[in-house]
Amino acid sequence: MKYFSLCAVLLFFLILPYMVNAESVSANNLNSVRSKKDELICVQIHEKIKKNQEIRKFVTTSIQMGYDACGIIKCAIKGGANVKQVIAGAIDAGSTKDIVSRCALDAGAEAKEVAGILSGIAEPGVCYYLPEDPEIIASPPAGTRDGFLSPSGF
Repeated sequence: MKYFSLCAVLLFFLILPYMVNAESVSANNLNSVRSKKDELICVQIHEKIKKNQEIRKFVTTSIQMGYDACGIIKCAIKGGANVKQVIAGAIDAGSTKDIVSRCALDAGAEAKEVAGILSGIAEPGVCYYLPEDPEIIASPPAGTRDGFLSPSGF
């Protein structure tokens, strides 16, 4: 019985470090796979830029496929892509303006240029109309008491 408990304790102490190490290795593998995918997409973006191809559709598609929007924006702008195309592509993919502006500025884009581009891009469903002159309402008909007109009398 003592032999069995001694073996169980030793086995536990031998397995425990392996389990902890195995978990960290799988997390590192996941991060390295993600890093390799990000590097690969960045290389493809740089190739498109070198060939002077339109980058807007590529940025939109990459973000929609699940790549990190900020990573795509930074890679494209650092690679020398047209900032307007990059921002428009990111907005088309559904990225919000605050994320796009932060990532573009982090990549080294000019703040005035980014603000100008973002102000020119309309968001669907967001419209503002200036109020019109108020409609002039005629005074109530003569013969009403105290000047009030009740809707119950109609």
